[in-house]
Amino acid sequence: MPLFTTPAIVTRSMNYGESDKILTFFTRDFGKLKGIAKGARRSKKRFQNVLSLFSHLRLIFFDREGMGLVRVESGDILHTFPRIREDLKRFYYGNYYLELVNEMAGEREVNAAAFDLLLSFLIDIDSTAPEEERLRMFEIRMLSLFGYRPHLTRCGLCKRGWEEMKESHSVFFSLERGTMICDRCSKSGERLIPLSLGTVRLIDQVAQVELDKLRRLKFTSQALSESGELLPPFITHQLGKELKSLRAIKERFENSKSEI
Repeated sequence: MPLFTTPAIVTRSMNYGESDKILTFFTRDFGKLKGIAKGARRSKKRFQNVLSLFSHLRLIFFDREGMGLVRVESGDILHTFPRIREDLKRFYYGNYYLELVNEMAGEREVNAAAFDLLLSFLIDIDSTAPEEERLRMFEIRMLSLFGYRPHLTRCGLCKRGWEEMKESHSVFFSLERGTMICDRCSKSGERLIPLSLGTVRLIDQVAQVELDKLRRLKFTSQALSESGELLPPFITHQLGKELKSLRAIKERFENSKSEI
């Protein structure tokens, strides 16, 4: 049985039987993997602090013909993200990051850029206070990287682009069509989400800018409000369900300044 090594992040963990663990990893070289760690709850030498949720590690595993559960042999811890584990808001945000990746990623579909983005954002909330702006950025980038990106460069009906809509104060977004709808075409009767052109342009910038330059982009209060009205419902529509972690953030922090 071949032995493999890859950078990985633990995105799910559950006890199995008397001493084993079933885990989901998002890896840089193999995409999403599910595996079993035999004796993980008893072995302090092989797995101590390695297989906890959020852990960034060098994963060593056996795999037979790329099918079913891999067998986790061992791991070398790279990051443990202690502040995520100790702070409730950081934990909620981090858990949302993990769940979003778990739901969007296909089994064994390699997406190194998505791995790098997840790792970057986990490092970010471990070192700085969680912000709604960063949550929205994460959603936009992951939607783009996994092929769910909303179409916001031109009207999905008449095909007019931004430059031809300068006279409009606002445009709209159709969840059903997954595209922007201009003011002239917004009389179709379907449920539409209003957006300013400024918000539309910002979302497009966030989706395309280099990762190390992402911090330079800033959301106005209007852009933050409008993107919050658009992105979570769009994600729910694309996945066919509301993520539990996002609902938990809404319920837990609905009265805070960083309301979702």
